[in-house]
Amino acid sequence: MAARERAVIGLDLGTSGARATAVTYDGRVVAEGTARLAPEATQVAGPRVEQDPVAWSAAAQAALQALVRQLPAAVELAALAVDATSGTFVITDRRGTPLTAGILYSDQRASDVTPEVAAALDPTLAPYGIQMASSFALPKLVHLARQQPALFQPAHRIVHQTDYLVGMLTGCYDTTDISTALKTGADPGRLTWPTGIERLGIPTAMLPRLVLPGTPLGGVTPEASAQTGIPAGLRVVAGCTDGTAGCLASGARAPGDLNVTLGTTLVFKAVADQPLADPQGAIYNHRHPAGGYLPGAASSTGAEWIDVHFPAADLAVLTRDARSLLPTGHCVYPLVKVGERFPFVAPQARGFGLEEIAEPPLRFAAGLEAVAYLERMAIERFEQLGLPINATVYATGGGAASPTWLQIRASVSGRALRVPVHPGCSVGAAVLAAMPELGSCQEAVARLVQLGPTIEPVTAWCAPYDDAYDTFRHTLARQLEAQGMP
Repeated sequence: MAARERAVIGLDLGTSGARATAVTYDGRVVAEGTARLAPEATQVAGPRVEQDPVAWSAAAQAALQALVRQLPAAVELAALAVDATSGTFVITDRRGTPLTAGILYSDQRASDVTPEVAAALDPTLAPYGIQMASSFALPKLVHLARQQPALFQPAHRIVHQTDYLVGMLTGCYDTTDISTALKTGADPGRLTWPTGIERLGIPTAMLPRLVLPGTPLGGVTPEASAQTGIPAGLRVVAGCTDGTAGCLASGARAPGDLNVTLGTTLVFKAVADQPLADPQGAIYNHRHPAGGYLPGAASSTGAEWIDVHFPAADLAVLTRDARSLLPTGHCVYPLVKVGERFPFVAPQARGFGLEEIAEPPLRFAAGLEAVAYLERMAIERFEQLGLPINATVYATGGGAASPTWLQIRASVSGRALRVPVHPGCSVGAAVLAAMPELGSCQEAVARLVQLGPTIEPVTAWCAPYDDAYDTFRHTLARQLEAQGMP
């Protein structure tokens, strides 16, 4: 009798629903299941943004049931891991029953205490470039402790969204991964809870045990098996945030690898042995599942300008027409909102140049180029801070679906680009599920992440883009100076 092929499951829970993906050890997706959260599960009232945690479980169970129905009989499941949104949490009693609604990452109720919380945690988190924001979990916990102290009397555990699903599967709610715990104030280097948290009024006894992503946690209970169709006893492995999962799914795995996600904004995550210190404070450092770090940053510029300037355009036609105009020789900065975060920090920065180009294909082409120039600036910023970036960049996000844009980016940066075949966060969670059996995160990424063709620089574009990049940098500096920024 032939041996059954082994696969692992990644379960991703986002703001609107859940996705479960089964991936074999040679990177083939053999089954998927999805489920949406009911619209009434989310409640928004001013700065408060909450979800019903029961809806999290229901969506996860439905997605896993759908996956199991698709799973080929010849496939044997080996393990499962979960990723979910960063900074989302619920407070539970001893049995894991929620005492509060799930408080989402986008909830802003804690702006009143955020400066105090930031000051208390700064000695611990500053070496990692982490600055407390009102969207983080810890300020909201402090806010709750002061506004609703009676809530903490029956409370037993602070449970992150990822931990809640792990608890649903294993019956244990007492452990979290360091990626998920970052916005609750955990020390990513020491894997400890800082003493400053207790001084803020949050009992550290309520905080879960900290482990690295990829750590085995337990097995699926018979009750969870009945709810999901997943075999009882299946190994459940510590997961991570959706951002970390997305980086793993990109194919980035070795020090110096860089994942660039081009969506509404431009998000960078690199792989490094040590935290990368940035005097400007734009780079923050997550812990890597392999034990190193993921220095990351986000530009305020990405693809948002396309929706603003070309709201009803046929982008396929626009891209086709724009391609014949490359390189354009135009210098624009397509920032839509006020303020830039990376590769330079300029709170009052404003975009320029796009409105001055009348012809739509030329305006579109110039915008594509400008984002590529910002990407090159970001790569150079990482290198200036001491992290050499490798010759291949791993591209994800909606912008990675455009071959023309990929070629522009490769030609501007002088680096090859690789796009994963299955870029979803659930694949990144599956990578973590495979870690205990495959021995390392690097090996799991190499085995499970399928990469598409290599996008090389277009030789004829490289020299013109080198000149255009220099012009862009100098023009940008002059414009920022004219806007009152050094």
